[in-house]
Amino acid sequence: MVGRFVDGVGRFYADDQHEGRPVRCRFIWSDISATTARWEQAFSVDGEQTWETNWIMTSTRVSD
Repeated sequence: MVGRFVDGVGRFYADDQHEGRPVRCRFIWSDISATTARWEQAFSVDGEQTWETNWIMTSTRVSD
């Protein structure tokens, strides 16, 4: 996985396989605060021309 944070948004990329086919993976971290964060995963089978987001996760810190 290779990437970086720019202006508070992290974009990371990796090559993988899904059901035996090569895919490009993209992971985005955003909306990061002291109590929240959003993460999403997307696959591209055409070399990053189109992305299919297949997982979104939002995290919230629970107060004590």
